[in-house]
Amino acid sequence: MTQRIIAGYVDTPGGRDALALAVALADLSPDTELTVARVYLYNPPVETEPPSGWRKALRETAEADLGWARERYGTRERTSFTAACGVSPADGLHRLADELGAQAIVTGVSHRKGAGRILDGSVTEQTLRGAPCAVAIAPVGYAEGAPHPARTIAVAVNGSDESSRALEVAGRIARKSGAPLRILGVVEQSAVWYSGYMGPGAGNDVREFVRQDLDRARERVTGVDDVRVSILEGEPSRALGQAAGDAGLLVLGSRGHGPLRRVILGSVSARLVREPPCPLLVLPRGAAHVPGEDDDETSAGQTPGAAAGA
Repeated sequence: MTQRIIAGYVDTPGGRDALALAVALADLSPDTELTVARVYLYNPPVETEPPSGWRKALRETAEADLGWARERYGTRERTSFTAACGVSPADGLHRLADELGAQAIVTGVSHRKGAGRILDGSVTEQTLRGAPCAVAIAPVGYAEGAPHPARTIAVAVNGSDESSRALEVAGRIARKSGAPLRILGVVEQSAVWYSGYMGPGAGNDVREFVRQDLDRARERVTGVDDVRVSILEGEPSRALGQAAGDAGLLVLGSRGHGPLRRVILGSVSARLVREPPCPLLVLPRGAAHVPGEDDDETSAGQTPGAAAGA
């Protein structure tokens, strides 16, 4: 099945980071189609006609903004460039992803210094909300390095349906790229108290719970030569960020369930995407398409949608 990746491009350092990551992900499969999209905003009042030529001018400006991308990747096979219309950048990318049946949208983040490079309501967070497919986020400076998502593929697992799908996708990418797969689980101290556990053995009980989840996850992965599991401790977003800092890609589900299954809560994903430690691939709940999803194979050894440990 032909894969499609959309790079949400603007002519900024963050936009070039997104484009570099999109190319690196597309290069993992020779049949992947890459669409580089510059969104232009068009939302005329319903009760009036738009000025003559206004939308055409907006589109032409967006096409011109693709100049650097065309110059850099215009001769690359299976690569196209388009100006996409939307009432917001996220809306334009979502509409295009629906139209093309894309498996992933790739975005970058602002290069301004300090915490909070991605703020609530930013293009990246808006793209994540309600996305029809997976969303990849390139870290700051990705285009300036040697983009290569196939070094190590990391995936956060917590026993939820969302993390089960993340494991499937991470397994496919690791198998196709020949990269090692690292399966991560987090023991969060607050989970011990929220769950009602008390006493000196509570931490060990939660640690054993996480270890069993990871062992079941490892057993489900097939076709990957190097698979390791790691139990992390601490605040989930910080622990995952530190552990995956040198990974080529960290795959996350968008939501978990319950106090003992908080590794991949929406808030954790949000903290990681605001200042990504490495390239991220986030799988929103309900996403219709995901990268590497083939009709005739599942690298994790089960049908899509089955829960880990079921």
